[in-house]
Amino acid sequence: MIMDIKCFDALYARLEDLKKCAVRGNLGVSAFFSPKESYIAEDYLKKSGMSYIAYGGYDDAERKRFYILPEYMEEISSPNSFEEYGYSLKIDIISALGSGFEKITHRAVMGAVLALGIERDVIGDILIKNEKEALIFCDSAMTSFIIENLERVGRDKVTLKKLEHGTKISFERRFLTVTDTVASARLDCVVSALCSFSRERARVSILSSLVELNYDCEERPDKEVTVPSIISVRGVGKFKVLSLSDKTKKGRYRLVAEKYI
Repeated sequence: MIMDIKCFDALYARLEDLKKCAVRGNLGVSAFFSPKESYIAEDYLKKSGMSYIAYGGYDDAERKRFYILPEYMEEISSPNSFEEYGYSLKIDIISALGSGFEKITHRAVMGAVLALGIERDVIGDILIKNEKEALIFCDSAMTSFIIENLERVGRDKVTLKKLEHGTKISFERRFLTVTDTVASARLDCVVSALCSFSRERARVSILSSLVELNYDCEERPDKEVTVPSIISVRGVGKFKVLSLSDKTKKGRYRLVAEKYI
């Protein structure tokens, strides 16, 4: 997988603007980045030597805002310290509570929010709390607009309210542990084990652009998988590769991964 810098010029330009903001002594705050954008942004910022914090409003958020730190804030390790310097996260959490007439789903909530004409990057994660309630993480500047205009999710009427700042969000992402042994760290070997595919089917899937490695399409079956890595296989699911180093007595590698469920 080779990321073509031209494909991400807009993202790099936004990061450069945030870096300039930090150099001037202010906190640079991005929009919500997708997992793929976050992966690229982290690599870019690490190489640039800039200090930053990536946070989406709760631990283990998938969609995150990047906060580029000015020099006098470089020792900060938690976004909870921003207020000491006069800054806020600029993230609000909105509760969308239905009547129970219809089960609330992530797809329905996202569709209802975007139907208001809102850009995707001002919305963070959407967590389904239960069959009646969803939590919407959003840019604080859009909170009032969403509350005033979002009336229905699917066919159900919803009641919206902003949660108090500091509200603890308890959300545990669920995984299914996958273990196996593979002949090598080649992508086709790993995909074969993760998806219970034959080696040939794994190879064809990769060549058919059905496999992403670290959020970018990878079409080389012999690409070596390093740890940690995220592998997505269309029609099967997303996996986090945790270990791929220990060898068995037969010389095979022990694969340990988690499948998102």
